[in-house]
Amino acid sequence: MDIRDYSKYFDIISNDLHIDELKHLQMYFSLLKLVEKPIASLVIPVYRAKETLLAHVISLSNLKTIIPYEVLFIDNNADEITLNILDQLGATVIKEQKQGITYARQKGLECAKGEIICTMDPDTIYDPYYIDKMVLPFFKDKDLVLCCSVSKSYENNFQLSTKMQLRNWIKEKYFKRKLSQGFMNRIKHVRAVAMAMRKNTLIPLGYPIDLKAVAGCDDGMIAIQLNLIGKCKYVSANIFTALPPPRDPGKPFPFCNERFIKF
Repeated sequence: MDIRDYSKYFDIISNDLHIDELKHLQMYFSLLKLVEKPIASLVIPVYRAKETLLAHVISLSNLKTIIPYEVLFIDNNADEITLNILDQLGATVIKEQKQGITYARQKGLECAKGEIICTMDPDTIYDPYYIDKMVLPFFKDKDLVLCCSVSKSYENNFQLSTKMQLRNWIKEKYFKRKLSQGFMNRIKHVRAVAMAMRKNTLIPLGYPIDLKAVAGCDDGMIAIQLNLIGKCKYVSANIFTALPPPRDPGKPFPFCNERFIKF
């Protein structure tokens, strides 16, 4: 998978697609709706996703798996263009009026039919074998409650400069080193962009919608709580996501896990 192949889908709408590509995506979502008993539920909150949404959807349609699954887009007051794209493709969209990523993920959790919840983001391109890599381990180990991976980053328009490729290489090496250390060290790298969890374990916990500051907290807090219940596994997968917005050096994203969770 070369992330740069998706550059032609950056910041376009459904009508900009070749007619064959449009029909392919419409057929994809039409067939997904025939799945009555999905094993996995892919839950994708959308807010402002219009620039990367079509590329993300095309990466979903390229998934290769033996596992029946569903795709749920959670409309968290998304912009009109985003919703129009999903409507034209025939995707399943569920409304969550309360603004906030954890409200959206909680809604997806409540509506999902699958045994395994895969949280995903609409600015991310996924490994074609992502579902098998993230979901099959749960059926090999009954004590497993969380699978997680680490994403690489792309630049605007799905580009990869030499500098970005070096950054991704360093990030991967750094994360693998952290894996050999304690769980609290590596949990800082767990992100909802690449998490899979057992629904029956996650439901009693729920998402931390009462946090005063959510950025950088909800995924790590869920991971810590799941780790207290069962096993967690790192999975190597080829995932590319957008760079986060620049941070104010004086105000980094809060790492809320240790502040809000009592051990």
